[in-house]
Amino acid sequence: MDEITFSYNWNNKLDCKAFTTIRLHNPYKYRIGSIYRVGAVDHDFTVKIIDIKVIPFGKINEYMARIDTGYSLEECKNIMRKMYADIEDSTKIDFILLCRVDAEEQRELNFNNKERS
Repeated sequence: MDEITFSYNWNNKLDCKAFTTIRLHNPYKYRIGSIYRVGAVDHDFTVKIIDIKVIPFGKINEYMARIDTGYSLEECKNIMRKMYADIEDSTKIDFILLCRVDAEEQRELNFNNKERS
């Protein structure tokens, strides 16, 4: 299972059932319906990608910045510029909506993974 890692629990989003993440555009790694293990300090759970909006970095708005990081648009962009040194306004990013996998779906995933082994 692929993993999505978080270096910090921005806006305490990892404690929520559904949350967003802003990542550099990667259509091979991030696809609607894909399942991932979340890796972060004190957090280990499974999520599914519900939706992805692909936009240029320069089009991130205040709403996206605050819901994803808890910071203003300017602060969010500064954080991303530190994370991705070469990012420009035209760089494509994925604004990803994730939802925790519920217990029943998790049991099914575990069962299917055992069947493949």
